[in-house]
Amino acid sequence: MLFRSVVLHPYVFVYGNAGLIKNCSAGNINDWVSADANEVNVATGKIVQGLPVRGGTTSPSGLFWSIDSLIRVSYTPTTITSGATTSTLYWRYDLISSQSSILSSQCVIEYDGIYYWCGVDRFLMYNGVVQEIPNSTNFNHFFDNINYAQRQKVWAMKIPRWGEIWWFYPRGDSTECNDAVI
Repeated sequence: MLFRSVVLHPYVFVYGNAGLIKNCSAGNINDWVSADANEVNVATGKIVQGLPVRGGTTSPSGLFWSIDSLIRVSYTPTTITSGATTSTLYWRYDLISSQSSILSSQCVIEYDGIYYWCGVDRFLMYNGVVQEIPNSTNFNHFFDNINYAQRQKVWAMKIPRWGEIWWFYPRGDSTECNDAVI
């Protein structure tokens, strides 16, 4: 199983197949079993991207994209008492949307605290809620011409001077990124 990782300081999270998200203990990458370490399958599909997000009072926090959903993970220690047993839950997993999609693991970009990405059939953003980005200018051009067999190669960059986000993609029969949509 191939894992990817992201740091939500002071934790390292790994994620991958079958919706798996797992984190080590605070500040100890060699400890994956302490009380604040966790392992959970939060989605039905593969988790393809994870990024830190401002969590306010629930820091650290992160966003994780699966093939069909967006999940927010927050550090929110909560003591639970059941009879004579007391335990602490450290992490909260919120399913933000189960009606989302993602074109590639590298197509997500943060710009001024808002996260933008390409779904398989629309452009999306997250600023507390998932919303479709209105795009009547080049929406059809992008989705009608992308080489879906090479979609994992789609990547994004921002150009703050002009207020732009560029997505580079393989167009037509190309196997490498040879075009961009802004």
